[in-house]
Amino acid sequence: MIDREAYTSLFFSRTIYAVNWYNIAALFAFIAYDFNLNVSGLGIATACLYVGVGLFQVPGGIIAAKYGSRNTAIIGVLIASIAVTLTAFTAEFYQLVLLRFIVGVGSALFFAPGVTLIARTFRRDSQGFGVGTFQSAYYVGGVLGLFAWSVLAEMIGWRFSLITSGLLGLLGCLLIFVKVPKDELRSDFVVKGEDLRKILSNRWLVLLSLELFAFGSGTFIISSFMVYYLEQALHLSPSLAGIIGSLTPLCAMASSPLCGMLYAKTKNARLLLFSLGVLLAFAVALDAIVGVAFAIVSAILAGFGSGAFTVGYLAARDSMAASAEYESVAVSWVNTIQMLAGFLSPIVFSLLVLSFGYGFSWLASGVYTLVLISMILYPVNTNQ
Repeated sequence: MIDREAYTSLFFSRTIYAVNWYNIAALFAFIAYDFNLNVSGLGIATACLYVGVGLFQVPGGIIAAKYGSRNTAIIGVLIASIAVTLTAFTAEFYQLVLLRFIVGVGSALFFAPGVTLIARTFRRDSQGFGVGTFQSAYYVGGVLGLFAWSVLAEMIGWRFSLITSGLLGLLGCLLIFVKVPKDELRSDFVVKGEDLRKILSNRWLVLLSLELFAFGSGTFIISSFMVYYLEQALHLSPSLAGIIGSLTPLCAMASSPLCGMLYAKTKNARLLLFSLGVLLAFAVALDAIVGVAFAIVSAILAGFGSGAFTVGYLAARDSMAASAEYESVAVSWVNTIQMLAGFLSPIVFSLLVLSFGYGFSWLASGVYTLVLISMILYPVNTNQ
């Protein structure tokens, strides 16, 4: 590791980023009571977050290419943290939905620049592990968001719990500003349309994007609905449901750096992604069997399958689509289509639940995920 203080600042910010991503799922039972909502409300709120993230992924990468990854990351964390804090003061559900969209915008501006910044804190031969631990920070935040914020909401209410996470996000913003070195910007660098075209039309990056869309479809459903499902369908307490829901990010904490190291050694993204995809599809479908034990196993397996995101991001960075200044753009592009899954899957899943119940919805989602992850087997040259 080259810079421990910069790494710690980025790890902390990524953790709180994830807390503010996941905690709405843990808090939704309280929010639903206040606003008189059902499961479709959770689907709408979650979808709007992903719309914000998806629409601003590539613009965020372009801004980072021009103005630097550090500056872009700071702006992103600042926007997201302010929006989370304001969510605590909403009086109508539409206000909460709008603010979730803004949280998504801020998150998009932080993510890809964060990957680039964290990689710089490691030597070249250790960057796979470094990016993997950055993804692990996301899952640390997921554990906290799903479990700790469930408990916190029971103690002080969902509004004060959001104020807490918003203020922690602002602290992360300050740490990046103080501890992460400034970007070495080239005064002669200009974002060129031809370079962007090479990235956006690169067939390997498009395939990686579609593959992460498949993983997003499965993981977003489990991370967004598992806690609420356990509370409503299996009648578990919010704290116990939060513990089970947090098993997914907890296991992903271990799988992310492991998958990063495996990719660094093998460079075989296809095999790793397909194997992890089969595991994830099985985990989603397993929830069709009603029972706490099956939910626990499902949450654990989904966590290990989530290591695929680290593989996808590393493979995007390694692509030869354009020059080094465009690393954030390549990672952003791969993540953009994945965010579409974040928009579609919560809405579709909530509608399926309302129409057919949870059992059919979990099974259908598992089959759908399995079909989608098979796209990685399509023969495309990794440099195209």
